[in-house]
Amino acid sequence: MADESVEVAVVGGGLGGLAAAFALHDRGVPFLLLEASERWGGVVRTEVAGGFLLEGGPDAFIAQKPDATALCRELGLGPRLVPSSTQHRAVFLLRRGRPVALPEGLALGIPTRLGAFLRSPLISWPGKLRMGMEPFVRRRREDADESVADFFRRRLGAEALETLAEPLLGAIHGGDLTRLSVRAVLPRFAELERREGSLALPLWRAARKSPPAGAAFYSLEGGLAELVNALVTRLPPARRRLSTPARALRRDGSAIVVETSSGGTIRARAVVLALPPARSAHLLEPLDAPAAALLAGIRTAPSVTVQLAYRRQDVAHPLDGHGLLVPRSEGLRSTACSFVSTKFPARAPGGHVLLRVAFGGMRDPAAVDLEERAVRELAHAEMRAPLGIGGEPVMSRVYRWPAATPQMELGHLERIAEVERRLAAIPGLILTGGGIRGVGVPDVVGDGRRAAQAAAALLGDAAPEPVLHGAERP
Repeated sequence: MADESVEVAVVGGGLGGLAAAFALHDRGVPFLLLEASERWGGVVRTEVAGGFLLEGGPDAFIAQKPDATALCRELGLGPRLVPSSTQHRAVFLLRRGRPVALPEGLALGIPTRLGAFLRSPLISWPGKLRMGMEPFVRRRREDADESVADFFRRRLGAEALETLAEPLLGAIHGGDLTRLSVRAVLPRFAELERREGSLALPLWRAARKSPPAGAAFYSLEGGLAELVNALVTRLPPARRRLSTPARALRRDGSAIVVETSSGGTIRARAVVLALPPARSAHLLEPLDAPAAALLAGIRTAPSVTVQLAYRRQDVAHPLDGHGLLVPRSEGLRSTACSFVSTKFPARAPGGHVLLRVAFGGMRDPAAVDLEERAVRELAHAEMRAPLGIGGEPVMSRVYRWPAATPQMELGHLERIAEVERRLAAIPGLILTGGGIRGVGVPDVVGDGRRAAQAAAALLGDAAPEPVLHGAERP
């Protein structure tokens, strides 16, 4: 690669980088998108095998957050959006080896339907009484950050934390709730306490006024790779390059120079880093070592997902829900099992079902190192009794992500604010990507587009939208 000049260089071809590049292209801003690997999409990995549609990374995006669905419609993919099942939307919790449905109307562990909550066998009567006292718990006055575990324990009690919050949020974020920041991970809950003094009452009032619940999630008929492919197709081939790792960044007057592994350089007025925090930290180190150290301190949780396909007649459980959560107290290594062919029925051919079993996270980081055959057998063995599986899988796949989910731990918002303060002294350098302001597909897409707008504003195109911190990922 020869030395080149461009208005904006976007480093990283995952969903955040692709969304940023598309937004720049839509505005007519000259850019160059660089991706280190041989494929676009980052953690998005969609495959078809034997008539089964498999998602090795994220399998959907939350319906309540509009950025991903809006982008799909903008790309002409609106007719291909697939809602998750509304007929069978229950979530089960493994309790003493048996799947028990969580009460309807549970909002990340907060009950919004009193009757369903009172009838549920998952929480003891003392636990229910303690949760019922939530509106009378005094709001927290301290300004210091608080862990998700301390927040739930303080407002709803230890049983609610251990039985509901830990399996729900642990499966979503792959994290340790004693270390995750409630202000970064659950900003809506933190704000409800600050503004209303309660979580249960405002959520209950909102649920009463809301129309019947629609789909909780969306995907695309051909999986999330459709979104990646649509973005790539809309970008001119001359503006996107695979197998082009950025090796270093340096300042040269008013420009930022991206040095690539091929020995070439790209001189840009603005650079958007759409990378995992650790990779951004490596590139930032020569420009601002303290900012790089702050980013490098963001931990990541590893993940392993095992796709298991069975003949329908070999699974006794009706699979009449989105999936099964596995709390620590059950003593298993799996953390969750998604009923893929119920959540999105077209993912399996007739007469078959598809399951997706999750391992790892901060709860069991060593799971990512399990030998492939061992983790397949473990997934089958741990789901066999709870789901009444009487036959062997007809197909299986294992996907490993050693650094799957950045952890927005205590002090995360302050950490990112300090990074941004320091980067303000490097005009043209813009930071985005999973783990900076969010970790879900809508958060990453939305923040990538905001980064593009910030780059365009630097070039005099438009005023940037405000940066939104925090994420409540599905």
